[in-house]
Amino acid sequence: MAIVKMKKFTLFAFEAERKRLLEELQRFGYVNFSKSDSIEQFDYLKDVEVSTLDNNYIEESTRIKWMIDYVGRFVEKEKGLSALKKGPVVYTFSELEKEASSYDYIPDFNILSEISKKVDSNNQRLTAIDNTIKELSPWKSIKEPIVDLNSFEKSKFIMGYLPTKNLEKFKTSTVDLKFTYFEEVDIVGKNSYCIIFTNELEKEMALENLRLNGFSEVNLEFKGVVSEEIEKLEAEKKILEDDNSKLTEEIKKFTVNIQKMQSVYEYYQNLALRNTVVSNFKATEKLDIIQGYIPADKEANFKALLEKVSASKIYLEIEDAKKDDPNVPIILKNNKIASLFESVTNMYALPKYDEVDPTFILSIFYWVFFGMMVADFAYGLILCIGSGIALKMFKFNDSTKKFLKFFFALSFSTMIWGLIYGSAFGDLITLPTQILDSSKDFMTVLILSLAFGGVHLAFGLGMKAYVLIKNGKPMDAFYDVFLWYLTLTSVILVIIGKAITMPKIVNTIAFYGMIVGMLGIIAFGARDSKSIAGRIAGGLYSLYGITSYIGDFVSYLRLMALGLAGGFIAVAINIIVKMLVSGGIVGIIFGVIVFVFAQAFNIFLSFLSAYVHTSRLMYVEFFSKFYEGGGKAFKKFRSDNKYIEVK
Repeated sequence: MAIVKMKKFTLFAFEAERKRLLEELQRFGYVNFSKSDSIEQFDYLKDVEVSTLDNNYIEESTRIKWMIDYVGRFVEKEKGLSALKKGPVVYTFSELEKEASSYDYIPDFNILSEISKKVDSNNQRLTAIDNTIKELSPWKSIKEPIVDLNSFEKSKFIMGYLPTKNLEKFKTSTVDLKFTYFEEVDIVGKNSYCIIFTNELEKEMALENLRLNGFSEVNLEFKGVVSEEIEKLEAEKKILEDDNSKLTEEIKKFTVNIQKMQSVYEYYQNLALRNTVVSNFKATEKLDIIQGYIPADKEANFKALLEKVSASKIYLEIEDAKKDDPNVPIILKNNKIASLFESVTNMYALPKYDEVDPTFILSIFYWVFFGMMVADFAYGLILCIGSGIALKMFKFNDSTKKFLKFFFALSFSTMIWGLIYGSAFGDLITLPTQILDSSKDFMTVLILSLAFGGVHLAFGLGMKAYVLIKNGKPMDAFYDVFLWYLTLTSVILVIIGKAITMPKIVNTIAFYGMIVGMLGIIAFGARDSKSIAGRIAGGLYSLYGITSYIGDFVSYLRLMALGLAGGFIAVAINIIVKMLVSGGIVGIIFGVIVFVFAQAFNIFLSFLSAYVHTSRLMYVEFFSKFYEGGGKAFKKFRSDNKYIEVK
């Protein structure tokens, strides 16, 4: 339940040391640079311009990315379980540097570029050949050379196509043309391909009839026999395809270097980052001024690194980061169990540096609430075995591994609540550990849900008090937390006193406690207001906030509702299955199928609902009492990983 303590540093280093310094800082990794805002007012300081090397690194990265994509198409990737067993490639930064330095990608790039150009040229020609063959195919029944058909002195040879639906109409229109010959040579799609011979006398009339019937003339660019031309093109196509096959085999030879290419890409991305980060720096003619943050527990390593670079040419100022500094980056630090729930906090917002990390308290309630919303021993056991096997047998990246551990932890809560409810696949198996019967003990479960809600809200207010006291505002904690504790507790006792018999002294204390609490909220709820009327009006509005607590308490009924809903669906599935299995062997087969798929769907639905609604209780009901968030995550001096996980 902690935010890692940060140190803010200011480095003064000679520009000549910049390259070496950045190299060592990137190997170190735990540096988050910031804009040098605190020294902006000094006019003699200038911004450090990003070197043109950055463009070179980006260009290099683009080339390598092209190589990876071009060669990667032919890499035989492991699939399914074998891929999961192998896991991602993981390097330390030093290992990445060593791997990248051992591979000169330029010769391979030049060869691949030439291959790519040839393949592209071949593909362009293949496209042209396919288009030409498609254009010639309707005319392949013409056995004479095209040049001969166009060589008549007194006759006109016309080729083209018209819609097949207009063919008979055209034939009818040419009945009176005695010196015009028409022949349909092929039908492609909705068009009829035709040849027409006509003489000079009937030429214009024939062309007019053709135009009226949607005729499109075709002029072939070659002079030979169509079928022979197609054969030549097919032969050329075969040669080009064979050439492409050989070139593909050449490309495949480079797949052995794919991991080295990926290493070089990751390394150049880091080099580019090393070059662009200088935009955060300020400088004089010869001196760089660098500001940023490091984790406090890394201070000794940081100082040792600077000593290694140049003790005499670097001056360091370092201090504790100020609590109210909005630029302090955030790293959360929790125990092994609570850290699994950091993703829930992160999904909402990281805390600011002057706030408290809510993850530890959140993890306890999340664990309890999730299990109560599913509350089935068999479902929990399936989640436990599934996530446990995945973690044991397969290798995942850190985020996926943490996510699986998160659900592995939640499986135990689900099983415990399943034991309390005595439920396994609904009512299929009634466990002897049953304490509550979800089909009978509605009121008990309802009261339990509201009780959990009350405790959860109390912790939320308590966290608010802790933050206020921590920040030196104990009276604010009294006004904004203690008075609400008094009011809400008293109201609850008054309501309970109406429902059940309680000692008179308790009822009296509760009543007067409620009055005092409410008057206190009215008096101090708007204490910053300058006028008495404003304070009273603001105080009354603050007291009106008690209605939101009613809504909060009602929200916790979902703890009961989701648990009962999932259980009743499982019971309904069991009833259907029992009806099916009573129908002989066929019924048994169908019953098993229905049971497996229906229960699997209910398992998925139950876990999804529990995940969503438990998160909602944390974000809306719990965090709203004390948590603002808005912190910025600590960004290590590393580029984002694309192919290789760099530690």
